[in-house]
Amino acid sequence: MTIPPGGPVFIIGTERSGSNLLRLILNGHPAIYIPHPPHIMKDLGPVEKLYGDLEDDRNFRRLVDDTAGLIELHFFPWEIKPDRGLAFERAAARNLYCVKAAFYEQYRAFRGVKRWGCKSTFMVHYAGLARKYSPGARFIHLVRDGRDVAVSARDSVFNHFHPYYVAGLWSAQQKLAAELAASLGEDEFMTLRYEDLTADPERAARGVCRFLGEDYSPAMLRYFEGAEPRKLAGASSSWENCARPVLGANSGKYRTKLSPREIKIFETVSYPELERFGYALENPRAELVEASGKPPAAARRALYFTLEKCKMAYVQARSMFTDKNALKMFRKKLFLAAVKARLHI
Repeated sequence: MTIPPGGPVFIIGTERSGSNLLRLILNGHPAIYIPHPPHIMKDLGPVEKLYGDLEDDRNFRRLVDDTAGLIELHFFPWEIKPDRGLAFERAAARNLYCVKAAFYEQYRAFRGVKRWGCKSTFMVHYAGLARKYSPGARFIHLVRDGRDVAVSARDSVFNHFHPYYVAGLWSAQQKLAAELAASLGEDEFMTLRYEDLTADPERAARGVCRFLGEDYSPAMLRYFEGAEPRKLAGASSSWENCARPVLGANSGKYRTKLSPREIKIFETVSYPELERFGYALENPRAELVEASGKPPAAARRALYFTLEKCKMAYVQARSMFTDKNALKMFRKKLFLAAVKARLHI
């Protein structure tokens, strides 16, 4: 059965795959707006059950209030203050996803557009809820060569840092997306390769518009002229490319940025997913298959873990001086820690 268009747009996949670029391109469309995501499901989804029976008004109000608090403390704030009372009244059901959707609906109304969207790539884990409570929802799986994701992740405060850990996350999330694609029809789900988006932005944008049932707008590729991309680029080095036109030569960096050993580490974990999405392997497949059957020894895993934590400490310490939002991110972490501590009492 064909589901009519008009529902929210979800960009799913893995962080550092160009999701902010696609979000800004879609924000150039007159019918769509996607705010910067406070990652509501990622941060509160794991503890939702600890709120107790949400049919109890007191418990549900606590969930609504904490969700609003998360939005208010987001390091890239929305332009509106979330209306807790309205979300309490208009949530389609008493669960976290519906609270999230109610707040996003408030943002849609504020922007005066037809559709809202969500760029929290972690929604790949909650697609079932989105389909159930948001009729007409569309999912765009944005996939980027995982080895380039590993390069990008090394200098970002939002991700894993060592290729071994990036490969594990990237592979798992591509598997989830592939499973979702197999369960949905072409009218609900599309896969877009980052490399195709950057190689021919207009063709890719037109394809996305066809999938969404919307007319293409040339303004979509002038996204970098707006105030938000400039603000985003100035807030963190992780988003510095947002205020520039699409970078056509932004692929294959791993060949010079990763060592041959790091490439093999990544491919050993993720070669099936790399092949699934059309990415050529640098190492012989037979070697990767053999190596994948032999998990790293304890000493090597300990080395990966140490390198991961050292790089994390360095990047996070550096961000305190280079990222304008570092203090806001720290405040959000304190807020979430307090929420989780209260719920576990």
